[in-house]
Amino acid sequence: MSKKEQAQVGKFIEEYLFNRNEISLIIFLVDIRHKPTENDKLMYNYVISAKLPFIIVANKADKIAVTKVDDSVKALQKELNPIGDIPIFPFSSERKIYTDNMWKYLDEFLEQLH
Repeated sequence: MSKKEQAQVGKFIEEYLFNRNEISLIIFLVDIRHKPTENDKLMYNYVISAKLPFIIVANKADKIAVTKVDDSVKALQKELNPIGDIPIFPFSSERKIYTDNMWKYLDEFLEQLH
């Protein structure tokens, strides 16, 4: 993506995040198998600067060993959110594993909105 295209995308993201009153919660998806990319970090900074509630969903948790999921979540937490104030949930949409905690959090969050 060219610098000009990156600037256009950045403006679109900023406009969307800062001007949409309908946003109640941002769900920020990352790939649990990899360290956050520069684009992940950039998007994380956009989300932080929007000052909206959000969670991080570490998708594709079924693609790594069960014994490595917790360590991968901790590594993502350390890289993206070292103070630990943003919840990170492992998730697998394919095998529907590691989903209970995230759905419980979302249910409780939605209940607070009503």
